[in-house]
Amino acid sequence: MDEVKEPEVKEPEVKEPEVKEPEEKCYHCNKKLKMIHFICRCNHKFCIIHQNPHNHNCYYDYKTNWQNKLKIENPQTIHQKLVKI
Repeated sequence: MDEVKEPEVKEPEVKEPEVKEPEEKCYHCNKKLKMIHFICRCNHKFCIIHQNPHNHNCYYDYKTNWQNKLKIENPQTIHQKLVKI
């Protein structure tokens, strides 16, 4: 009872197609971003031209943010009355 070994057949490797990452584009002008790009506090990426908040009509409220920061960092102090001599 001789057993005949069948040769092992390798299945061809199936390569998955490479998934391209979406190109990063400026949120305002839709230009392709270069190596240097800027992320605003409104959580969008912008090109060099639109990096400043007034250039891309930013909706982030900087004034309220700074007011809250000042309240936290500089608590209000209560002064004691001075004793007159």
